[in-house]
Amino acid sequence: MAPRRRTLLVGFLLALFFGIAVYLRIWAIDSSFTADDREIMRGQFERANMEAMDESAEWRMKYDGEVERSRQVQDELLKAKASLASATRRFTMLQKDNRDLQKQVESLKEQIKEKEQHCNCNQSSSTQLR
Repeated sequence: MAPRRRTLLVGFLLALFFGIAVYLRIWAIDSSFTADDREIMRGQFERANMEAMDESAEWRMKYDGEVERSRQVQDELLKAKASLASATRRFTMLQKDNRDLQKQVESLKEQIKEKEQHCNCNQSSSTQLR
């Protein structure tokens, strides 16, 4: 068990040493920057941030435009559907009226035939009476 603990302790000390070395390297890099360098980097970051915000606003405007167009198309589609439904109802009513009128025409034709036959019978009997 002792060699295992020793191995763990050596591994921990090596990790600690490398962590301190990385920290010192980062600290050395940071300390090499002057105040002017920091201001330049801050300015670059602010410009990049403003450009990103502008691009985001542009994409948002495009999205809003597409949403508005989609809403208009949906409105037009609903109006077209309502108009089609109304036209369909009217067409159905006209078909029913047409059937009723056709029945009336057939009835009138039958009445005319009956009258003609009746008239023909009367003419035949009147001719016979002469």
